[in-house]
Amino acid sequence: MKKTSVAKPNLRLKEERELRGWSQKYVADEIGADRYYLSRWEHGTASPSPYYRQKLCAVFGKNARELGLLNDEAGKDTTRESFQIEQPGEEHGIALPVGRLAPIYDPTLPPPLSGAAKLIGRDSVFQELKQQLCAGNGVVLTAVNGLPGVGKTTLAVELAHDEEILAHFEDGVLWAGLGPTPDVFAILNHWGTLFGLTSQHTARLKSIEDWSRMLHSIIGQRRLLLVIDDAWRIEAALAFKIGGPHCAYLVTTRFPNIALHFTSGGGEPTILHELSTDDGLTLLTRLAPEVVKNEPVGARALVQAVGGLPLALTLMGKYLRAQQHGAQPRRIRTALERLQTAGERLRLTEPLSLLERPLGLAPSMPLSLQTVIAISDRQLEEQEQLALRALSVFPPKPASFSEEAAVAVSSVPVETLDILSDAGLLESSGPGRYTLHQTIADYARIHLLDDSVYSRMADYYADLVTRHAQDLDMLD
Repeated sequence: MKKTSVAKPNLRLKEERELRGWSQKYVADEIGADRYYLSRWEHGTASPSPYYRQKLCAVFGKNARELGLLNDEAGKDTTRESFQIEQPGEEHGIALPVGRLAPIYDPTLPPPLSGAAKLIGRDSVFQELKQQLCAGNGVVLTAVNGLPGVGKTTLAVELAHDEEILAHFEDGVLWAGLGPTPDVFAILNHWGTLFGLTSQHTARLKSIEDWSRMLHSIIGQRRLLLVIDDAWRIEAALAFKIGGPHCAYLVTTRFPNIALHFTSGGGEPTILHELSTDDGLTLLTRLAPEVVKNEPVGARALVQAVGGLPLALTLMGKYLRAQQHGAQPRRIRTALERLQTAGERLRLTEPLSLLERPLGLAPSMPLSLQTVIAISDRQLEEQEQLALRALSVFPPKPASFSEEAAVAVSSVPVETLDILSDAGLLESSGPGRYTLHQTIADYARIHLLDDSVYSRMADYYADLVTRHAQDLDMLD
């Protein structure tokens, strides 16, 4: 250590330590030094060597000047100075220089769509989200929720690769893919590795709270975009809310209540809707142009049958593309006829690599509408599952049904409807009214085994007509 000529207390270092509630011993242990050293540095009777200076920068997530570890030199710009973690053995006199930290781009971030498969029908919501993320200098909380297969992850990936987004978040992008059973500890550990933490540092981090504090300190004033994809539990999503004042968060989830909770105090979440019929037809044309060209009526009917759901259209488009090989009209018509059946649409599969598979989908399970919706269905209690199946007897979206009818036909407490709504499976269509998306209704109807549902539905509407025989407006 180097002696200082005049003892001048380092108030910055002390304030940063006390701000975090850390003791001198805790900081000393983190950098592998004796507590006596830290006491002398704070009192100004000594200053840390380059090796320990870098260690302190790593722990606090601040540059050397922000920690008061450098003499003020006129004209020297240290506003972007950062840290580098030293490797084992460098404490013996060989130290890496402290310099700018290159932007971090999480390697687990999925690649963007290729030029031929760019987003369709999402221009407006894409621009709105981009403006939200880049607005202001404070913390930005943004969430996107929507049905399974509506394209939430795809939208988030495209945003994370957008040139303007990357220019704004100059320090990089972090990605956390969660799903039903996320390994929060492993993802935080992965982020720590991206920031250069070695096993010597991570060995001391025993809990998610330890990791959160450490990563928050490291991020400091950096401008990062943190993407939290496919959140199923609000606690898991909040575990990654560890950025500094210049960071922004983008959360995707199929659960409206998680989106609302995460953005509370920071604006309204964005609901990602299905594609319009015209946009859905454009997507189908991009995937199977010859089919749409030769069978425009049948192609439009398919788009409407799946309610413009992007995943359904993608699976059908790739299937039809394979069938159009050889340009045999008979084969194309047969394929279109097959897809008019709900069960066939649900069972269409697509092979994917392990990295491309949706979170929560077991390696042995193929990607299909059936398996993607089943991930949500499996999280429900038995009574809730039976209720969802019972509601499938109502005409699907855009038709709707009343809360009274839903309770009578499904024979469950009204609170069960709230649970299905919170699960992102049942949609509200106005006060006291609900609707089921076409693909959700198809899935539920295929799994409906209780024939008494139809009797309850007939009894309910027969009684309704009897009780309101003179109320033509209500009957209409």
